Amino acid sequence: MESMTGYAFLEKRTDQFSYSVSIKSLNSRYLEIYTNIPKILKEEEVNIEAILKNRFERGKVELNIDVFDWVEARAVNLDRMLIGKYYMELRNIEKELGLVNSFNLGTLLSMDGVSHRERTHLSDKSRTEIYKSLDMVIEKTHKMRVKEGVAIKKDLLKSLGIINKNLAEIKKITVDNASKIYERLKKNIEAIAESRVDDQRLYTEVALLADKLDTNEEKVRLDDHLKKFRSVLEEQGQLGKQLDFLAQEMFREINTIASKSNNSRISHLVVDMKNQIDKIREHCRNII
Repeated sequence: MESMTGYAFLEKRTDQFSYSVSIKSLNSRYLEIYTNIPKILKEEEVNIEAILKNRFERGKVELNIDVFDWVEARAVNLDRMLIGKYYMELRNIEKELGLVNSFNLGTLLSMDGVSHRERTHLSDKSRTEIYKSLDMVIEKTHKMRVKEGVAIKKDLLKSLGIINKNLAEIKKITVDNASKIYERLKKNIEAIAESRVDDQRLYTEVALLADKLDTNEEKVRLDDHLKKFRSVLEEQGQLGKQLDFLAQEMFREINTIASKSNNSRISHLVVDMKNQIDKIREHCRNII
């Protein structure tokens, strides 16, 4: 089992620059990939996204690559023709205003468009190092997600244990529930009639009503859902949606038991069971 929550960070240096790679993953209904990479890596963006899509099955995955502390100095080119034009224009202005030596070389070099640095190209060695680092960060993120998944599984089993325990107590309370309900309804009717009622049809209706108020089927189905949930926990792959569906089914059975029961103890047990289902569903939303 793997959680969708994870984080990993790595900082290294190449012969060109220092860089950092980080991945943060969060829960999501689908796989969402977001990348924030520098211009020097823009040509690699499609390939990087393909790697992430191949390595992650589900979740919101955010990749950030930062490049800094350049070691390699970029060459500077000067536009001599443009410098000459600026020079002539400034000299003409000096003559018109009667100025002498009002500017220097620094003034010319600061003019717009005079100088520009050559674009830096990513070396093969730097490219290889970055891809190696990306692979390492992906592995570290998966390890964290697996670790988180182990903790989630532990909490899920704890909640299942509480639900199972409460269900066992409800079973004890509701032993022969249908016959008990039948006898209670029969006595109530006879008390209202102030004598024994001989109408067989009336007793048949009472028996049907008692059967409708019985929770045996719900208890059996809830038991089956609990067993299925434990079985799915041991499987591999994307389990979150399947577990969440089973949790919904368990909630439905618990809710029906609550609506059919007229017992304060069962009501308290059901409230506790519903709280555990809420915890389970919250965890399921964070499982791949």
